[in-house]
Order: sequence, then C-alpha cells, then structure tokens
Amino acid sequence: MSANQKKLKLFSFGIMGFALLHFIGGIFLLVASPLAAGMRFEVAGDMTDGVIASEVLGIVALIVGLYCLIVGVSGARAANKPRNVGAFKKLDLVLILVAVIEFGLGLSTGQVSWAELAIAVLGICAYAYAVKANEEALA
Repeated sequence: MSANQKKLKLFSFGIMGFALLHFIGGIFLLVASPLAAGMRFEVAGDMTDGVIASEVLGIVALIVGLYCLIVGVSGARAANKPRNVGAFKKLDLVLILVAVIEFGLGLSTGQVSWAELAIAVLGICAYAYAVKANEEALA
C-alpha cells in the first residue's frame, strides 16, 4: 500500500469518526427531545414546540452521520483498490459541497460549527489523496 493510499484510508477513518459523532449527537437529540417539551419559540410567526425542533435536528444528524459513514467506508475501500475511486470521488464531492454550504450558512447566521469545517477539510484531503492514489495505480 502506497503512502497516498494510507493517507486516503486515514482521512476516510476521520470521516467515519465524524459519522460516529453525528450518530451520537442525533441519538442524544432524539432521546432528550421530551426534555425540550417546555421550550417554545417562534418560527415564521407561529409558536413551535421544542420537541419538534429537537427531533428534526436529531433525524438530520442521523442522516448526516449515515452519509458520512457511507463516504468513509467508500474511501477506505477505494484506498485498497485505487483504480476504483470514481464512486468515492462523487460521494466525497457531495459531502464537501454540503459541508461548505452548511458552514457558509452558519457564518451568515453567526452560528459557526467546527464540525462542518472539519468534515470539509477531511473531504478535500481525502479527495486529493484519492486522485493521487488513482494516478499511481494507473501509471
């Protein structure tokens, strides 16, 4: 296994680590949603219950975690067979794009999350090493 393949695998494991964090956060939000029952806030002029917001955020976190897991596993598999990185590159580009958009939205609202920035950086690094490993394998 070349150095580029090892780095691709390392960054893929990092993405899988963030998948685990999203899963844990999503589960905490879903489990703690009854605790949010007393929270009420205004959304688009209507009063909304905190339970609904907590459950929606929990489900979104679980979906993001699942997608990060898929990308991470795909990257780890691509590190073993660098000739087949096409699917990983497509999945990773979507991950990078969504993380950058989410980070930008956070900047515009004043609620910046370091997780999106870290996922974007890991995704960019994994993509770069996937391209390098693919070029090595084809040469």
